[in-house]
This record gives sequence, structure tokens and C-alpha cells, in this order.
Amino acid sequence: MPNAVIFGVEILVPNPSGRSDQALAIFHLTTDTPDLLDLLRAVAGRRNSPIPRPDIGNALPAWATLEPRGKAFTLAFLTRTGNDLPPPPDAAPIASWSNTDQWLWHLASRTAWTDFPPDPDHADELLAGTVVLSADWRGLLTRDGAAFVGLRPDQGADDPFFGFAQLYAHTAYLDALIIGTIQNANITRMIDEASRAFHAKDLPRHLAGLEERAARFRNIYWLRDASAHGPANDILTAYQAQHRLPEKFDAVLSEIADLNRIVQTQESQRVNAALGIITVIGLPFGTAFAVLQTLGANSPRDLLIGALAALAGTGALLLTSFGRLLLRTLQRLD
Repeated sequence: MPNAVIFGVEILVPNPSGRSDQALAIFHLTTDTPDLLDLLRAVAGRRNSPIPRPDIGNALPAWATLEPRGKAFTLAFLTRTGNDLPPPPDAAPIASWSNTDQWLWHLASRTAWTDFPPDPDHADELLAGTVVLSADWRGLLTRDGAAFVGLRPDQGADDPFFGFAQLYAHTAYLDALIIGTIQNANITRMIDEASRAFHAKDLPRHLAGLEERAARFRNIYWLRDASAHGPANDILTAYQAQHRLPEKFDAVLSEIADLNRIVQTQESQRVNAALGIITVIGLPFGTAFAVLQTLGANSPRDLLIGALAALAGTGALLLTSFGRLLLRTLQRLD
């Protein structure tokens, strides 16, 4: 790969009880060239990127392939050797942004100013996902990427902290983003399943599967804390806020509750209608045979006359407004 070296690849299957043919692929890259932003723009597929889009799929084993429609989420870590951090090339001319802010936003969003010129009046809203890590570095989360930028010169191999910071970026902080990605994928899948509920052939069974998925997700993946490490939790919270995951999950749970009420109402109506039909059919027959028993008539002819009379009574009852309502109810629920 030009301008970068892949030094690690991870393949993570988020849900062993679900589809085992889908997984997350995590590529760890390093580069010493100053064109980090161009590399990220190429990975994101930006137009007019001076670097061709890298074929990172070649780093996967032969039995794994990248999803053609898959969307890459990038994480970038940038430090400097000089005292001053120059602005990124083609930086957005936002007066309220420092050079660090500009690098954070451009790296996290994988954009140059020509890709997406931010509105100066609302530019600070783009920095809402800023995570204060320490006096040495800052982080920023956007919908499609994250970035960490050093606030002081990097002393290289002798630096007392940035080596650990790079390790954090590839481990604990990356894990927080992976958790958020899994949460986002599961919630999106539940939203899709809930939207198809009324097109399901068996709504109660579809709802039962949706409830089970929501319960499993909440028990296994719906974490609000990624670890005991405070900044990792802040990164996960920022990711969830960028994708509005708490609001989406609450909406899914509310929709499941509404569907559950609908199913319970339909089942109750079906049972009541069935009981009504049984009553309409059973009452004439019970009355006819009770009269025959009282009269002591038990010959086949008498039983036939009683059955015909009961059938006539049942038909008459079904022709009433109450009988027609029962039949319409059963037909609608089926």
C-alpha cells in the first residue's frame, strides 16, 4: 500500500449466535509521511484525492473478502516534532478554530475544505464530539471517523507518553469504537425488523424474535461504559451521541411495546370472537337438546328435527348484527 504499512489485521465476529459469515475487519496502519489526510480521504473514497484508494482487502486471508458496499470507519493519530503545528493543507478557514481543532475535524471527517466547506456560523457544532484526554492530546468523534492529535512536540522513541498513547489508540480506544459500531449495527437491524413487522406472515412470531433480539442486545452489547478507563468511556459516549444510539434504542423498545400491545389486542379479539361463535353455535344446540330431553324424545327422527332446528337458530343468530360482527372480526384477524 502506498504511503502506509499495514502491520496488523483483526477479524471480529460480533455475534457468535448470529450470522457467522459476517464480521468486522480492523486494519492497523502506520505512516511517517505528511499526507495523512490524503490517505484518509482516499480510504473514504473522496473525489479528487491525490492518492488512489488503497486495496486493503488484499491484506485479508483468502477465505475473507470485503463487502463491496461496506463503509469504512477510520481512526487517525497525529503528532508533530516541531514546536508549532501548522494548519492542514486546504484547511477550512474557520476563525474560531485553532490549528489543533482544524486537524481534529479534517482527520476525523476525512475531508478537505473542498470536500465539505463547513458553515462558519455553525462550525463549533462540528466539534461537539471532542474528547478531552489529557494535557498531551485531544480526540474528536464524528459519524464516520475519529482522530487524536498531540498538543505538544513528539520526542520520538524517548517520549515519555506518546508511545503509550499510540498503544491506547490501537487497543482500549479502538475497542470502545468497535463496541459502538456493533451497537449501531444491531440497533439499525432492529429498526429494520420493526419496520417490516406488519408485512410479516406471522406477526406474533416476528415480534417474539424481535423481543429476543432486543433482550440479547441489551444484555450483551448495550454497554454505557467500555472499561474502567475513563477516556475510553468518553469515546464510547461520544460515538453513541454522534449516532443518536440511546434515542434510537429507546424508539425501538417503544415500538416493540406498541407492537406487543397490538398483538395482545388482536389475540384478545380473536379469543373473544371465537368464544362468541362457540356461544352462537352452542346455545341453539344446547337449547334444542335440552327441550328434547325434557320431552323425553330420543328417537333418531326427534334428534334430527332438533339438530335442524338448532342449525336454523344458529343461522338466524349469525344473521343478526352481533353474529355478523363476530364473523367480520374473525375474518379481519385471519
